[in-house]
Amino acid sequence: MVLFAIVAFCACSQMAFARPHAAVVPRADSQVHPDGVYPASGLYGVTQAFAGSPYPNWLTNTDGVELWPCFGDGGGNGNCPTIGNPVIPFSGIAVGDPYFVWSLASCDGTTNSTQVPYVQDQGETWNPYAINGFYIPCGQINTFYQDYAADNTDDLLWSAVVTQGTNVIADTGIQDWGVNPYGSGELIVFYQDFNFGALGDIGPNNGNCVPNYNYPTSSPGTLTYPVITAAGKTCVDPVPGPATILVTTALATPTWTCKTKLSVTTCKVTYARKYSLNQKISIVLQ
Repeated sequence: MVLFAIVAFCACSQMAFARPHAAVVPRADSQVHPDGVYPASGLYGVTQAFAGSPYPNWLTNTDGVELWPCFGDGGGNGNCPTIGNPVIPFSGIAVGDPYFVWSLASCDGTTNSTQVPYVQDQGETWNPYAINGFYIPCGQINTFYQDYAADNTDDLLWSAVVTQGTNVIADTGIQDWGVNPYGSGELIVFYQDFNFGALGDIGPNNGNCVPNYNYPTSSPGTLTYPVITAAGKTCVDPVPGPATILVTTALATPTWTCKTKLSVTTCKVTYARKYSLNQKISIVLQ
């Protein structure tokens, strides 16, 4: 069973796990302000949820892309261009059922048969296609926001941190998607499949506390995005009880600083945030 949010779509998708999929929903005619008055510049949260993942059904999907979120109108994952009985064109998005209570056994990546150690050549979701069983998610983060910042010069940043008290059970690090392509009131959807925990690994950036990706660099002018700056956190395995998922979306100015030592140049980045949006999801593992 899936829930449907009926909206007008054109979409593009990117990657999952340490990098989420992203899709844009253009503003529908009914949302245009006739008086021309719009919100102040900024990012505005619409909704968020930890919802069901299409795993394991995506493993047999004919195009290899996970089944949902599924976008109508040919955008994003176009597996559901129609809906209903009788069938009509589907201008919307189908997402998994959101829940408050989740299975601890299913969400503990250390014990749910997720590949250990979790390394890039063993099947993690670093691409838009269905993973092959090495990483087994229990659910999917979904966040929706509208971008009224009119800022197409700063970088779009995204991160998700999952905690239980002071313990971190997942941390995506700061994901830099490059220059923000939005800003005119578009509805942006980020979604990412997740489990939690250390995945049998130890130390900073272990398991679901992901490492750097495309970072640091020796040539910031020729970056391949997204660029992921690890948070340096050490993940622990989840335990029974409440957990908080905090998703931060921001527009920020990157400043790269390069140093050369022994003929090796290393460039690192700092960010000055102009707009920032926090979206919080509360769940319970049991």
